[in-house]
Amino acid sequence: MMLGEIRDYLQQRGSASLTDVATHFDITPDTARFALNYWLRKGKVREQAANCGASGCGGNSCGGTKTATHYAWVKREMPLHWFPLKP
Repeated sequence: MMLGEIRDYLQQRGSASLTDVATHFDITPDTARFALNYWLRKGKVREQAANCGASGCGGNSCGGTKTATHYAWVKREMPLHWFPLKP
């Protein structure tokens, strides 16, 4: 159940930090990391660096001077299976 909720959360927001996910679901960062790593292995999420102080980081999740990791849901622009139309 938690994996689907995190999937929906990331799809809705586009991306979120580990702290954002943990805080939103009231879970430990380790639990959030475990769930996010599941989606990373599936190729549904990618990690991206975000400078603290920038929008989306909150400026305080990593002390304001380091780079935080954000997790972004991977949007598919074309279907996984494409079948040409027959005339």
